[in-house]
Amino acid sequence: MKQLNNFLFVFVFANAFSQDIIVDKSKTYSSSNQYVKFDRYTKHGGHGNYDYNNRDRITLPSDFPIIGSTFTLEAMTFTGDTSTGLHQKVIGSENWKGNYSYTSPNITFLNKNEIYYGFSTNGNDKMRQAKNVRKPNTWHHVAFTYDGDKGRLYVDGVQVDSTNNPTKWSGKVPDATPIGFIGARFRGNLDEVRVWNVVRTEAEIKANMDSLQDLNSVGLVAYYSMDTDENFNIIDRSTNEYHATIDHAEIMQDLYSDNCQEPNGTADCPYPDILSALEAAEGGQTILIKEGRYSDLVFADYINHSPYTKGAKITVLGENKNTKIDGTISVKADWQLTSLNGKQVYKAVLDMGSISQKAKTLIDTIYGVFVDDRYMIPAVPTNFKNPTDPTTGNKDNPEPNTVWEKNDGAPYKNGGTMYPAVDYKYKVGQIANLDTLEEWAFEKNSNTLYLYPGQKIPNESNVRVRIRTHTVNLHHSDNIVFDNLHFYANAFYSRHGSYITIKNSNFSHSWEADLRNREMADGTDTNFKVDHRYRGNMMLDGNHNVVRNVIFRYVVDAYIFSFRGIKYPLYENILAEYNGWFGNMYWNLKVDDNCLKCKEDINNDNNYFSDTFRYVTMRQNRSGNIGPGKRSLVEYAWVEDHYQNTDGSGIGRASGAANKSTTRYSWMLNSNRNGIRFDGSCAGQYGLVHHVVSVGNKRGYRLKGDKHNVYHVMAYDNWDVDINLAAHKYCGDYGSSENQGVENMKGNHNTDIHNSIAGRLLNCASPDCGDQAVMNNGASNEKVDPKFLLNESGIWYGRNFPIDNREGNWSQSYPQLELEDPWLDNRTRDPEQLTTIFGVDPFEQDRIQSYDFRPRKGSIFIDAGKVIEGINDGQDENFYHASTYSNQNRKYVGNAPDIGPYEYGDSIYWIPGFRTEYPSIPIPKNGAKNVSLEYGLAWNYPWKEDYSGTSATVAISGPGLNETQTFQYPNNVMFVKLKPGGTYNWRVTVDGAVSDSWSFTAKDKVYPINDRSLDISIQDSTYLPQHIQKLLVSRNNHAFLRFDAPAKVDSSYKVELNLTPGKIYSLNDGIVLYKYHHKGWDERLASSNIGLVDKSNLTALDTIRSLAENEKISIDVSAYIDSVGEHSFALAAASDKDSVYFYSRDKLVLDGHFEGSIEFHNSGYATLHSVWPSISYTSDATLAVNEKSDILPKEFALHDNYPNPFNPTTTIRFDLPKATDVSILIFNVLGQKIKTIDMSQINPGYHSIVWNATNDYGSQVGAGMYFYQLRTDDFVKTKKMILLK
Repeated sequence: MKQLNNFLFVFVFANAFSQDIIVDKSKTYSSSNQYVKFDRYTKHGGHGNYDYNNRDRITLPSDFPIIGSTFTLEAMTFTGDTSTGLHQKVIGSENWKGNYSYTSPNITFLNKNEIYYGFSTNGNDKMRQAKNVRKPNTWHHVAFTYDGDKGRLYVDGVQVDSTNNPTKWSGKVPDATPIGFIGARFRGNLDEVRVWNVVRTEAEIKANMDSLQDLNSVGLVAYYSMDTDENFNIIDRSTNEYHATIDHAEIMQDLYSDNCQEPNGTADCPYPDILSALEAAEGGQTILIKEGRYSDLVFADYINHSPYTKGAKITVLGENKNTKIDGTISVKADWQLTSLNGKQVYKAVLDMGSISQKAKTLIDTIYGVFVDDRYMIPAVPTNFKNPTDPTTGNKDNPEPNTVWEKNDGAPYKNGGTMYPAVDYKYKVGQIANLDTLEEWAFEKNSNTLYLYPGQKIPNESNVRVRIRTHTVNLHHSDNIVFDNLHFYANAFYSRHGSYITIKNSNFSHSWEADLRNREMADGTDTNFKVDHRYRGNMMLDGNHNVVRNVIFRYVVDAYIFSFRGIKYPLYENILAEYNGWFGNMYWNLKVDDNCLKCKEDINNDNNYFSDTFRYVTMRQNRSGNIGPGKRSLVEYAWVEDHYQNTDGSGIGRASGAANKSTTRYSWMLNSNRNGIRFDGSCAGQYGLVHHVVSVGNKRGYRLKGDKHNVYHVMAYDNWDVDINLAAHKYCGDYGSSENQGVENMKGNHNTDIHNSIAGRLLNCASPDCGDQAVMNNGASNEKVDPKFLLNESGIWYGRNFPIDNREGNWSQSYPQLELEDPWLDNRTRDPEQLTTIFGVDPFEQDRIQSYDFRPRKGSIFIDAGKVIEGINDGQDENFYHASTYSNQNRKYVGNAPDIGPYEYGDSIYWIPGFRTEYPSIPIPKNGAKNVSLEYGLAWNYPWKEDYSGTSATVAISGPGLNETQTFQYPNNVMFVKLKPGGTYNWRVTVDGAVSDSWSFTAKDKVYPINDRSLDISIQDSTYLPQHIQKLLVSRNNHAFLRFDAPAKVDSSYKVELNLTPGKIYSLNDGIVLYKYHHKGWDERLASSNIGLVDKSNLTALDTIRSLAENEKISIDVSAYIDSVGEHSFALAAASDKDSVYFYSRDKLVLDGHFEGSIEFHNSGYATLHSVWPSISYTSDATLAVNEKSDILPKEFALHDNYPNPFNPTTTIRFDLPKATDVSILIFNVLGQKIKTIDMSQINPGYHSIVWNATNDYGSQVGAGMYFYQLRTDDFVKTKKMILLK
């Protein structure tokens, strides 16, 4: 039965031919015996922070008889290799750490080979210590007899010790203390426990070690063979029936089958559970977990133990994505409809004994419910949709009736406290709150589960219930890799473990609301030793632990994952979404205490063990930000839609965590608070931040302290402040004698900031932001000379360039106008909000966010920055963290670095965040419209642990372009030239991983790369690069417009210059249009500035004599755009009787400043492209198709035209899955056909035509509603469009 030596022989023999160990729960075994496993863990996976009363034990009934002066205690025992000094009770009363006063007769194990045995008399212990009488990792039978005179100890049926002090032992009667427990504080396995009120002889003991057949043996008080009844009580097989209860310990079984003496990890005899395989494995072996749900506990100590040392690893490998480590148990129940709280709900009485049998430990309540693996909501007062459904909202526009909209769902005030005194608003899962779809409640007294059905109806086989907090809990276990597993409805925990890696895995429902408090609700936490911070996934103490390529979803009221006290931890390629549903506690992706003397000797680098966050995406989380530790590196992080409304941040570095930290190549988008924050203890210094985008937050950067280095950062659309390098809340360097806790208002006086962008508000006390006397210690940076900021520091500050000449208090230029197609706060807004702000919804046709933060062609940011050694000069970083790969900090492109985080024309466009298994994140976004005619396509590479030799193949097809190129990692930009109005399809392949097929449509026009009105009577005056919305044309004011003509244009296009007058002051002799022949002018603060160059080289082309305000005029300039590249025009008044302003390429929907009429919002940015100057390219039937494309649609489709409404042209796109004749028909509102475009045998593909609002006779049609129809032999579809006047 308990023949460990035989087991080892079978295992070693089987694995001599294979390194893999197989686990397969589908293998059918029979049980030959049961025994009980005792460990340091509760049934939930509790650890040393729990009250000791809550640990594993078997409790004997209260009427168990008092043992007299003659007795025998015996048990089969197995303990591990431990020398902890813990007093492990085999059987006896509860005693703690060697105090044996008033103890019952007992057997206690100590250290590796010692046994205590004895009792107490009149409170004085009569304990005897026998050394070297047992071996660890071996089954031993142990018996203690006392005959009123002498005590004897037997091991494996042989007497090994006896009492030799008659004075102490002879004639003594044990105190009347009940035995009480089996296995209290025990670490190992117990079986065949028997209590006798007679003395058994050595022969009797030896003959019955494995089992007792005569249940009527004289003197037998109780016999526990560890069998259980239907209620999961331990059966007393004696006639006395002193049945016992099991607390937290587990029932284990000896298994066999027809062809297997016992499981041994071979293919024929696989282990049925993971723990058995782990306990048998050695470093270098792989444990292959076959597909299935594994709910058995994996609670273990000393697996592959090699403290703090890298060694051969045990790999626990899931067979496929359906291999789950599962914290739920299936339940078979009779579901009945009933009325509850006025609703028709289902109810069923759960068989908790059956659930306990499956769980192998006593289960008396449940913590979660799933129907067909769909999450059910514990009943709460606030009703909301199922939070596991992907949300269509965002932080600014949360989806109605979701947890993201409702911020009052937490069961306790302020998100809950750390320790047991919880201030509850309600308890989850209560019957009184069961009143909405997919909620559940559990009545513990009757074991009745109530369920309000939604999408899924419960039946006998589709319901699973969560029964514990953790399934994996390891102590002193090292060099283990968990690979390709799904941790479902349970959390992971390890302590004192090093070189543990979790990779290529998923975590779902790791924690539930209020789970830690519900777990301890049985009242056993009497000493208040439960630290409520220990919730969620966690590794505590160790070094070099890794979480890599892992997805976390639906982690509620707990850490998504936390490294606490881990040296050199690494998070790499992490996606965390839909976490932290309730409250505003800081349950995040976290590192704490990765240091020795964390608050002492701050400059001693040997005290700190840097953590790393790389390729991390945090999105759609309430509490779910990045919480780095000390000396940390965060790179390629993407935080978006962080709902938490506390004084937190997307990346938060608190007390001392800013010191010698690095944050680089990251996006912080749409947080309720700070994008990046340095804070804590009135100090913090030496933080490096570079190449970061922080937009749409409360504050973009709130960097307290001093001596920071901030380079190439971008901030706009942040409603409080964009960049805050303030002087306040600084008391001197952290950890120094000067830090006395009193603000000295000298914060950031030694901070270096260059090549950065602040849109609306810059609070910067650094000398790089201006003279203290001018900027008032960082409070009034708008008063600083913008030429100083640009020329000396490479800082572009929007308020230095008022868009309306400071007619409003908050007038600013917008950096968005200088970028290609960036993320915009107002795209996130509700249409009603936008209508309130702008009078219309400017984003009705363009709601999907874009993420192209590169400078547009002609941007003021290009070549306007400063060279920073180790940051933008192509050299390795020389601050606090080395470059991750060669040439990570790339050398600038062009004559100087650009301002902002991206370089125009770079062959790499870094995209942060989680990398999927295939190429992703297309830029432009899939379905994008109005893509620039010269563009750099970009994408993100799929995830790989090693990118050596990695290449990408990009195929693009469309009008005039059918091309395939290969790129070596990390290069990810393909420069293309597009035909106006063309639709293109492209995809990327990397090492066999193929992206989706993406498409986009090119612009049918180009806007000026520069346009400016200036007074020509003022000679040699440098004009600031501000965004002036009006191009004033008068006698002394000329307007200059610089365009870049695209390469993919031929004589079939009609080329027109389009202008829209905003105000006609007077018009008599007309406005003269000139061709301006000076090349290379711009608005930079250089010799090329339009105010400094020669403006006399003009050729008159036409005179405009008729204009109407806000009505576009188009001038055919086909004859003058005679080459690819730069072409400039100028506008001047024919006489002093003429004065007009035209709208510029900076024209916004709002004319000037925006104070904000929506709470927590002050972005007035929305462009009015329809009135921008442009050069348009039109053809009556320009077909955008690539007949050779191998990326073909699967079905016919007619898409929405764009733009809509339009004037004067619009693009109609359609898809053909096969070659066919095509007709595009245009009808007016009377149903009269006005335009027919017939095309014969068009090849399959993605096509488009441009309609220029003419009828079949070439005449312009009037404004109004029209209908367009796609007609083929197999398909007819009609849509509507609106032509504006």
